[in-house]
Amino acid sequence: MKKAILFLCLLCCVIPPAKGIRPDRTYVRLPEHLGLIYKTLDVCTQDGYRIRTWFFPAQEAPGADAGSDTPLAYRTLDEQKRPTILICNGDAGNMSYYQLFLAGQFTSRGYNVATFDWRGFGASDPFPMDPDYLCYTEMLEDYRAVIRQVSAQPEVLPGGIYLLGWSTGAYLSMIAAEGDPSVKGCILRGVLTSFEQVIPVLQQAVGKDSTQLLVPEDFPVGKMPLALADTFDKDILIVVGQNDERTPVWMAEDIFAALPDGIEKELWVAPGAKHGGMEAPEVLYPEEFVRRTIRFVERSFQEVE
Repeated sequence: MKKAILFLCLLCCVIPPAKGIRPDRTYVRLPEHLGLIYKTLDVCTQDGYRIRTWFFPAQEAPGADAGSDTPLAYRTLDEQKRPTILICNGDAGNMSYYQLFLAGQFTSRGYNVATFDWRGFGASDPFPMDPDYLCYTEMLEDYRAVIRQVSAQPEVLPGGIYLLGWSTGAYLSMIAAEGDPSVKGCILRGVLTSFEQVIPVLQQAVGKDSTQLLVPEDFPVGKMPLALADTFDKDILIVVGQNDERTPVWMAEDIFAALPDGIEKELWVAPGAKHGGMEAPEVLYPEEFVRRTIRFVERSFQEVE
């Protein structure tokens, strides 16, 4: 784990701070460079965009010299169908950063992992994006297309997908999970309540005015996390930094308080952590973040056994 933590810190050093959509088309490394076994899924959205998606089966932790310049032969530990953690990005970077660290951690503990890039990010199809927008409605279509394809994989336990997202990816995860029977739960880090509440906070935190914090007219604002919370029937782990200045602790607390009984739910306020970069909860406390995520999935999964 110590080597993995050092690797994660090196990743974070080159992730630019995001104050809106900031696509990164260049992969800084590939799974094979870290000795991770994976396959690329053929994901196409209903409006015709190809979404680059990597699927990592549960596997033994790679050795120190396992890295390769070419993809490793695809193989699985066995024929068992397993819970799968589907990790989505935020509003910057791509899946060659945090996601590869988490993929290595979760697959070595017996879970499948899938990662993907929004259209316009990484090797997904190009899509024009205005950095003054907080998100694009099309991101939800990307997410749903990936969920459909991941759920169809023979390695995946039916109804056993867990969505993990941070910042922009957190609220998109909650929206994408709603009503989808293939999704069992969500791990949300740095999740906002609503655009109405977060835009004034962001104006103060990042020094932008309302014309630089835009929301698409067709975005389903009525399905933001606080609006969904009281009827949300998926298990949920909410993670927030104690000093998060963009999605403050009170937002996580308001969502958590509104969640119904009868689901597995947990709120972790990470001491001293902020919203992202080197001070994000998963960077300051990588072992704790992984431990809590695995514990949450185990508790959630026990409900269906």
